[in-house]
Amino acid sequence: MIAFGAGLLTASLLPVSQAEQQTASQIADSDAVEPVKQAALESAQRLREGATEVAQQAAEQVEDSAADAARTTKEQASAQAAHVTEQARDSGQQVADEARGQSRGPSTGP
Repeated sequence: MIAFGAGLLTASLLPVSQAEQQTASQIADSDAVEPVKQAALESAQRLREGATEVAQQAAEQVEDSAADAARTTKEQASAQAAHVTEQARDSGQQVADEARGQSRGPSTGP
């Protein structure tokens, strides 16, 4: 693996030969590159469309999850508010009952 990397590095440092330069120029100027270029562009377009669709689906899922979480939080808050209201009502009633009992004075039993 190291030998391969070293060979690749060495090859990239060597100057390009005249034959390599001519071949690269001919390939770039020929019509043989156009179908490959077109196929690459089409593949890139399909990938972009696929990525856009996946991103939209992910955004919808996040939106749905957020809406569900908000709904659940609201329901829990309402339930807790009802519970606190009931406790306050019971405590108020208990205090009122105790106040009435104290205002009557000590009771004398039979």
